[in-house]
Amino acid sequence: MAAPVPPTPTPTSTAPSRIPIVTDAMRLVRVLYEPSKVFEEQREKPTWFLPWVVIAIICLVIGFIQLPYSQRVIEVALQAYPNAPQLTPAQLSSRAMIGVVVTPILFLIFAFLGAGILFLIAAVMGASVRYKGMLSATVFSQVMVPITLILQSVILRIRGAPGDAITTMTDAQPALGLNVLLSSDSHVVQAIYAGIGPLPIWAIIITAIGIAQLEKAKKSAAWSAAIGSYVVMLLIGALLAGLQRG
Repeated sequence: MAAPVPPTPTPTSTAPSRIPIVTDAMRLVRVLYEPSKVFEEQREKPTWFLPWVVIAIICLVIGFIQLPYSQRVIEVALQAYPNAPQLTPAQLSSRAMIGVVVTPILFLIFAFLGAGILFLIAAVMGASVRYKGMLSATVFSQVMVPITLILQSVILRIRGAPGDAITTMTDAQPALGLNVLLSSDSHVVQAIYAGIGPLPIWAIIITAIGIAQLEKAKKSAAWSAAIGSYVVMLLIGALLAGLQRG
């Protein structure tokens, strides 16, 4: 009697491979309305580099589109100095381009710094956290950066051509925060007003949820770290703005 023929194994269907940068781009969109799920997906392996790359690309595109307005900002800034050199259009364009390229790098530096502050505050609050988790929460909260740039770009274009839209340095960054209602002669205070608004508060919420989900930290530690880091970074940014404008 012939031995029975073993059944032919049926091929198992494999899930389609994901393109990491596309996945993280979608996560940046989803983190706006379902942050808990986004951070839960990457609890074992928090990611930050590709999300930052996506944010950097968006910022670069917006920056290139806004080059005429960036050149106008440089012109207005130089007008405050009587002995400032007269730059040609090519030189203005070159300086504006440098600013566009440097901006995403500055945001990455601030992300590293902010993650360090998150790590320290969370540790003081007794939470056992990973720096990579803090960095992931920080970078994902920076999704508010391109949103802010898009809104400011729209406002400037509604105002008109660069020469009409920007006559002072204050015009360079349309108000989206508390500076809509309050103003100050102090550049530092004005920068603090600008940093308090719906978008920064949304970023705090994303950061706190990220810490809680990625590191399983208590809500008190997560919120203390998120708010504390925000306050420190807001003050640092305000001081830098004050030094820049003199």
